[in-house]
Amino acid sequence: MSWIRPGWALLGFIASLGWLVPGTPAGEIQLSPLLVITDLRPMDEQTSVTEAQAFSEFIRREVDRTGLYRVLSRASMLSILKANSFPYPCHELPCFAAMGRLLGADQVMAGYFKRQGAQIEVTLRVIDVPGALFIKTVHRYGSNLTSSELMGEWGRQLISEAFQIEKALLGEESGAGTTSPATQPEAVPDAVKNKYPGMIYIPEGWTVIGSNSGDPGEMPPHKVHVAAFYISRYEVTNQEYAEFVHATGHAPPRHWTDGAIPPGLETHPVNWVSFVDAEAYCLWKGGRLPTEEEWEYAAHGPKPRLYPWGDTFDSNRANTWESNRHDTAPVGSYPQGESPFGVEDMAGNVFEWVNSFFRAYPGAKIHLKEFDRHLRVLRGGSWNFNAYYARTTHRFARSGAEIGRSFGFRFARDADPR
Repeated sequence: MSWIRPGWALLGFIASLGWLVPGTPAGEIQLSPLLVITDLRPMDEQTSVTEAQAFSEFIRREVDRTGLYRVLSRASMLSILKANSFPYPCHELPCFAAMGRLLGADQVMAGYFKRQGAQIEVTLRVIDVPGALFIKTVHRYGSNLTSSELMGEWGRQLISEAFQIEKALLGEESGAGTTSPATQPEAVPDAVKNKYPGMIYIPEGWTVIGSNSGDPGEMPPHKVHVAAFYISRYEVTNQEYAEFVHATGHAPPRHWTDGAIPPGLETHPVNWVSFVDAEAYCLWKGGRLPTEEEWEYAAHGPKPRLYPWGDTFDSNRANTWESNRHDTAPVGSYPQGESPFGVEDMAGNVFEWVNSFFRAYPGAKIHLKEFDRHLRVLRGGSWNFNAYYARTTHRFARSGAEIGRSFGFRFARDADPR
């Protein structure tokens, strides 16, 4: 079944609201992303539908007031869906994606709400409409929350995690106009830090990603909050990838002869892999690819810097074209180039796929045609590119099906809520 799109009169009304990217010069037609926030679904019969809808409206209001998104009102959403006989509410990804296309949305937010006695549990899932993919999932638990607390600081923290919105932009009580709280070192038990061998625990915190001195796709720099997660110390090696290939029958990289790793390359990062290959490995391993925000945070830490070690390039700290190796190196060959968190090889060796589409950053004043092509992002530069591409903010965009001799990846896992 197909659904018609809203009429030109309604689209003209939406355009007339003046939802422009903040800072867009007069005369430039550049709309900020259109976001549809659906009503959160009660997780059981004991949860109040009224409270779930009220919290959904709170999210709409808080996100809308930041100006980073155009948020379609609930009334407009329901009116369009009813006019087109669309089966609402949705429960599955294909339905959410189809609904987003009908509404002309860039993203759709869906989720669940549960109150059991004094306990509250909320799940928010953000869907990229063009790609028909979940791009962010956030879970949050609360206890003994009043309605004012739920629809106050607790709720704003949840929103900031789901949409990477600085909390200072959310609501009057959150201190609009102030700076984000500085990332404070947290006391992390050894059992948490060492939960996954070969992985680095990255604590939650605020950072700035992006740059005004790089490519247009890196602009503008903006503050984001990153939830705690784990990331592999090194890029995934040929030996690690071979275990996946042998266990699943997945096709090996093109340069492996008869499915065997080329001699001497066991500890080199796997290359000639697509985003699809990288994602399949991570799912098999029980994890995922890091997002762009996670990757950049792990690369430069709470304070922005051009390279993981500082603002001055040093060919002794990374395997780039300047290093004159002109091929991949065994992972961990440049320990002096580690990031503030201790993650290695985040500059050079191989470009690393991340779990993000190449989209404009919030507040971007330039719209690149590549933003509309559903490209995936690689980070970190490689052995056959110069230092410019190894900067922590650089974004390299390619089709998710494309393979390259300098394309690899690293592995990430969610951290348990603390």
